[in-house]
Amino acid sequence: MSLSKWRVLCLLFGLLFGAVADAKILFNSERDGIYGIYIMDDDGSNQTLLIAGDERPHPECWSPDGKQFVGADHRHVFLMRPDGTYIRELIIPGDDVEYVGRMSFSPDGKSLVFDMIVQINNKPRKSINVLNIETGVMKEISDSHGVLCDWSPDGKSIVFADGGVVGEVGGTLWKMGDGGQKRRKLLPPPLKGRYKFPRWSPNGKQIVFTHQEFDWEPWPGHALALIDRAHRYMICDLNGNNVKQLQIPKDWRCYGIDWMDDGESVVFSAQQGMPLDEPILQGFEYPPCYLYKYHIQTDEITQLTNDPGWDQSINWISDDVLPVSPQGKKK
Repeated sequence: MSLSKWRVLCLLFGLLFGAVADAKILFNSERDGIYGIYIMDDDGSNQTLLIAGDERPHPECWSPDGKQFVGADHRHVFLMRPDGTYIRELIIPGDDVEYVGRMSFSPDGKSLVFDMIVQINNKPRKSINVLNIETGVMKEISDSHGVLCDWSPDGKSIVFADGGVVGEVGGTLWKMGDGGQKRRKLLPPPLKGRYKFPRWSPNGKQIVFTHQEFDWEPWPGHALALIDRAHRYMICDLNGNNVKQLQIPKDWRCYGIDWMDDGESVVFSAQQGMPLDEPILQGFEYPPCYLYKYHIQTDEITQLTNDPGWDQSINWISDDVLPVSPQGKKK
């Protein structure tokens, strides 16, 4: 789908649905053969398609004021309003950009942090960068292959997952200053598997993340096969201490996680009943991927979506932040 057709589609959805002041969760899904970005209230109600496209658009992050969010597909990174109206495309500077990772807004809403891979002389160069949204100026702050970057609410720190270059065999979480200074491991690497999806709590005092425990083992018909052992959902404090495991079944494979209820709960995307201690072989029928809420104090799990699509790339925002009336729509 061309970008011009995409903009028309965004405008139609915006005119149709108007204000979505009570909507708090952005996610992407494939429903009835249509892949797009959805928005809903954080009790799972009022699920609304904002944008659809052949190139699998997905949300990256809310702006701190709730007036816009960053979306992306295989070719474009763009700004949208939560009523579905398109704002503009973001241009990532540089030639031969091969990959742009998950983005996170700075607390003042002026910049984005993300990882990137650029081809230079037919060799991949991996880095973490900060983009000024208004000027388009980009600055490299680390030559790490850090992925899933997230900016702390106070603007002083960035947490990211090991992309396979910085750390040991077990991928761990790292923390550094907002300019890339004082980079250090937040947690020791796990003995097996890797840590993923780090997200700061709204008050900046905790980080939620997941642990995918796995081995690579010989298997009949395969040289090596990935064997999942467990999927864990974890919380630590801002210095990597006081690690706590949430009471979520270990065969629930995670595809995204975020805080909600101002830090009292987390929302996550998962498939129930994924195989453990054996590889996922050809012909396996994957279970649906739904969104769930987990209340931290009570360990209660609430299913928020039940469409047989693939719900993931979750972003929650408080209704105290969202505007109560639609912004002016652009043609």
